[in-house]
Amino acid sequence: MKQNLPPKHTIKKIQIIDANYVFIDGMSRCGKAGIAPVISSFNRVEHYKVRPTYDRFLMMYESGDLSKQGFKYLFESDLLMDVWFGMMGRNVNNNLHDQTSIMNSPKYEEYLARTKRKDTPETFKKIVKEVKDKNLIFPFVVDNFMPIGNFLNEISKNFKYIIVMRNPIDLMFTWYRSGRGSRLGTDPRYINPAFQINGFDNLHFSMLKDAEEFTKANPLEKCFLFIEQRMKEYLDSDLLHLKNACLVPFENYYTETDIYIKKFENFLDTSRTEFTKEKMIGANVPRKKDNENFSKKANMIFDNIDEKYIPRLKNLCLRYETEISDVYKLSSIIKSPKGTFKGLDMETFSKVSEGSKYHRGKRI
Repeated sequence: MKQNLPPKHTIKKIQIIDANYVFIDGMSRCGKAGIAPVISSFNRVEHYKVRPTYDRFLMMYESGDLSKQGFKYLFESDLLMDVWFGMMGRNVNNNLHDQTSIMNSPKYEEYLARTKRKDTPETFKKIVKEVKDKNLIFPFVVDNFMPIGNFLNEISKNFKYIIVMRNPIDLMFTWYRSGRGSRLGTDPRYINPAFQINGFDNLHFSMLKDAEEFTKANPLEKCFLFIEQRMKEYLDSDLLHLKNACLVPFENYYTETDIYIKKFENFLDTSRTEFTKEKMIGANVPRKKDNENFSKKANMIFDNIDEKYIPRLKNLCLRYETEISDVYKLSSIIKSPKGTFKGLDMETFSKVSEGSKYHRGKRI
């Protein structure tokens, strides 16, 4: 990571509100949307927010386009505003079809009542006191925080992290199916920064050193190249197994949901409510293990990437099996004749495992 020289001046630290912050972190498409609504149904837990702004701050920092103190200022100031504005009903999501909408929270009446608060110094003091007295927990869904986990500890050692990981084959499949291998820099609705270097275009910042290889790769291979690089960073992270982190392999969560809900209760020092079951149904958990479907995904991937990437993908899967979860194993894949799925497009991938769709915040 190339970082700019630090400036001679310093930015005074922002004083965030004294609260319980939990970041539901993981790579994009790892299954966080199946966990966050359940967490938000617990006692004392506010409705969760998805914060792509934090992710973009992080990308700018990691690419060298934002200084360390610049990242800290932007992150801390936005975190302050998220809690402050949320407690007075400002800048909240009320789109009926979004899971993140307050209208899909069991506590929506309380959230709507907050919109009557006026933004005054006295209101701010009352909010700070209310957060403290009620011991509220604020969950945020973010991407790729673990690689800079030690840096985040400099901001606050009291942050907690629920780290969601997913088998590389499943992750690669859903990345390709959702267009992650071709949307960067071309889709106006996909606003992650796209980089250019030495005549190569539409690069993820992590691919700047491998710009030629990334550019030559097909969209499915591009998904692999990013996932390989990022997942290794997760596996190497110091914070992955520390006491302020709760590791959640998504395939274990959806097959053993109640076990993980108990872990969340202990980790956050709270408890489920009468609404938790409803949110589990909305997130379609628990589910049954489906090795046949997993095998089909694996065969489709192996048939549509260059041979040189297959050993690297298998090595990544084996490391994941050893260190994170062995619900799905390479050895359990039901092999199809080589070339059976050659040349399949994104639409065909979607027919095997369709992307989630929602109506009024519920999966349909």
